[in-house]
Amino acid sequence: MSASPTAVNERLARLTEAGTAVWLDQIRRTMVTEGELQRLVDEDSLRGVTSNPSIFEKAILGSSDYDEQIAELARAGRSAEEVFDAIAIRDVQLGCDVLRPVWESLGHRDGFVSLEVGPGLARDGARTLAEVRRLWAAVDRPNLLIKIPGTPEGLDAIEEALAEGININITLLFGVEAYSEVAERYIRAMERRLDAGQSLDVHSVASFFVSRVDTEVDKRLEASGHTELLGIAGLANARAAYRRYLEIFVESDRFARVRAAGGLVQRPLWASTGVKNPAYPDTLYVDGLIAPDTINTMPIATLLAAAERAEVAGPTATIDPGEDLARLAAAGIDMREVTDKLLVDGIALFVEAFDRLIAGVESKREAIVTLRPPSVQAWIPDELEDRIARRVRRADEEGVTRRIWAKDGTLWAPAGTPEVADRLGWLTIAASMREEAPELMAWASGLGHDDVVLLGMGGSSLAPEVLRRAFGCERLHVLDSTDAAAVRAVDARVDPARTIFVVSSKSGGTIETLSHFAHFWERAGHDGSRFVAVTDAGSPLDALAAEHGFLRTFRNAPDIGGRYSALSYFGLVPAALAGIDVRALVEGAGVAEQACDSYESEANAGLWLGCALGELATAGRDKLTFVVDEPIAGFGLWAEQLVAESTGKQGRGVLPVAGEPLGGPADYGEDRVFVHLRNAAEPDEANGEAVAALRDAGQPVLVLDADGPEDLGRIFFVAEFATAVAGWVLEINPFDQPNVQEAKDNTRRVLEDGATVDDGSLAEVLDGAAPPSYVALLGYMAPGDEVDAAVAQLRTAIRARHRTTTTFGYGPRYLHSTGQYHKGGPAEGRFVVLVADGPEDLEVPGRPYTFDALKHAQATGDLQTLRAHGRPACRIVLGEDPARAIRELAERIGS
Repeated sequence: MSASPTAVNERLARLTEAGTAVWLDQIRRTMVTEGELQRLVDEDSLRGVTSNPSIFEKAILGSSDYDEQIAELARAGRSAEEVFDAIAIRDVQLGCDVLRPVWESLGHRDGFVSLEVGPGLARDGARTLAEVRRLWAAVDRPNLLIKIPGTPEGLDAIEEALAEGININITLLFGVEAYSEVAERYIRAMERRLDAGQSLDVHSVASFFVSRVDTEVDKRLEASGHTELLGIAGLANARAAYRRYLEIFVESDRFARVRAAGGLVQRPLWASTGVKNPAYPDTLYVDGLIAPDTINTMPIATLLAAAERAEVAGPTATIDPGEDLARLAAAGIDMREVTDKLLVDGIALFVEAFDRLIAGVESKREAIVTLRPPSVQAWIPDELEDRIARRVRRADEEGVTRRIWAKDGTLWAPAGTPEVADRLGWLTIAASMREEAPELMAWASGLGHDDVVLLGMGGSSLAPEVLRRAFGCERLHVLDSTDAAAVRAVDARVDPARTIFVVSSKSGGTIETLSHFAHFWERAGHDGSRFVAVTDAGSPLDALAAEHGFLRTFRNAPDIGGRYSALSYFGLVPAALAGIDVRALVEGAGVAEQACDSYESEANAGLWLGCALGELATAGRDKLTFVVDEPIAGFGLWAEQLVAESTGKQGRGVLPVAGEPLGGPADYGEDRVFVHLRNAAEPDEANGEAVAALRDAGQPVLVLDADGPEDLGRIFFVAEFATAVAGWVLEINPFDQPNVQEAKDNTRRVLEDGATVDDGSLAEVLDGAAPPSYVALLGYMAPGDEVDAAVAQLRTAIRARHRTTTTFGYGPRYLHSTGQYHKGGPAEGRFVVLVADGPEDLEVPGRPYTFDALKHAQATGDLQTLRAHGRPACRIVLGEDPARAIRELAERIGS
């Protein structure tokens, strides 16, 4: 029986037929060894592969693919640089071998793999040439291209290497003038070979970068108010380069002698074609740069998008860019200055990536030499191991990882379901933010402010709060309480004239945030230059910011839900204003992206964690209890919203438990799973001993190493990916929040008609409490250390008495966090609403209510909502000293 023919993607095949070769801007060991690269050749018309330090950084540090080779080389005494060199050479050799049949079938015109010389040599032509010769000999493959940065210092090395018969990829080209120079050097090298009677079977491509041009030019256009020109510079600049290519290689006689002797043109290669601005179509730089004798090297996300949506509508790269370039010039854009800057920045970015890569390889090498344990460990009861293994195998069979990265919403819900496919922008936002991070930090550092006050709720406040605590940022103040005393406390800590107020809301209509804004707008004397907005384009907040003359409005990607927005403007703008190095956060996220990109489940931490947590929940282990070492002990605040709001619906879910004091094995039921985020450098011994005791007692325990506050970007992304996978396991949509609006509506009704409810009885709420139930303490009062300590005492007393899980959340913060789980998750919750007022209320300017009135309306509204869902709930009014009242309550329960 004959095998069925290979299904070739029609869009990519048409792109190839139009003259644009499809290359992949990624290389990774398992992609080659497990057949994925060959599949791309067979089905997606792949004709080449490129690599660079950033790609190797993510591949090596973001996976376990290379651990065996690193271990072997480390034991042989090799340095980190030697280890990387061996890894890179082997990867490229393997890639070349896969593409060798392509190279042969196309008469050596394609089928290449690129390997870059160390970016630190970009300004040293002599050392570059020596390194090119070494790599050419070491790889020893005829379909290899060595990448040399197109700097003025590298021109002689480019020409000499080509003249010696070495295939060269000239990289980091941004300007048309620079492209013209390298084209001339290619022709001169071929003429030298022709004159010497040598073969002209030597090949070169000129890598012209695209999206980075838009990123840089768009920033300048936004600053000057010429927003009508956004998104045209990258294509216009590349099309100008293609016109220059035609002039040199096709229309003039400059290349005629070499062509007549059989020499091939130096093809333009479009690099940096992953869209950085989520407002632009993800195939913008594919559809717009089609032409004969071109290459488009795409990151995997862009290649997948092109396979689904690319529009091959003729030679679009030949479109005359003159009008667009003229419009840009009239708007003050000096393209020569832009491209000169991008070259400098590009070299710096690659040097930084290479340095991080070597540091990361050194870390892995050291771990092997010193027998340091891996960063993720798991202890699963025997009866649950097989369930998790089956779930992981099913994830592999159903292509969960591939479907997530392809943004296939049908993984979670039927096609067309709202808030699924249009909520997956978090997957790629870190790439955009990596481009913007330097400018964002430079802008923030130049404002000359003393303090930052973030006005936001839920997804707008929780990541900044975690970052504030982890980095010890005393200048950042996160206000997500409607308690009058809490508002006054922030008021007292800042001078409005020296403060930047960040008004942050995806919807732009959050009642708490707009109330906070009304207060601080008065305090700041109606000075819009003290305010920054973070919101979705077209939201009420977007309009309000324009109306009030805000200093700046950051319009976030609309396809990112609030709880998945930590690595977008919502998390990074306040962080940058607080002086946090957001570059480290997004670089860590990039490593996590690579780790979660693996189709091999054993190498994909996010996939495995999501499968494990989801499957454990279906087995009744649905109380995800966080044990987190300093300095990131506040991580659970953010994770609470991510996990609870994503999974708590349709009567199922995973309940995150943060901040609960650790107990002994006898304190816990069989509904728990413990996740320990361990400080790899300085582990918390008490946490470690407690977790070990739980592990030895048969509780499921997962341990993940964390490497300081800068590692939060990586941890955020892995948690997001794992939560999305857990949604697949639980068969729910992890991106909607169907029960959140109900409490908001009840709050509005209470504000309007003053309705109230009886307090109920604590004894009735706690009567019969035992695993798998949980007790949620909901505190409507000013946050503070004394209250936190008293609540910890109360949680311990309840658990000691009932062995039940306890959670705590300040209101109204929890309404935007665990509130969804309370109503939509399993009917296991018992709720105690704790209310306390400060000595003096506070008016909300322009509103018919005070802050404390809003707080009480929210407490009453949620009490109504919980009871409407059949959840046992009561309210306790604590008086003027809430911490003392809570301690007394704990003592009564414990007696």
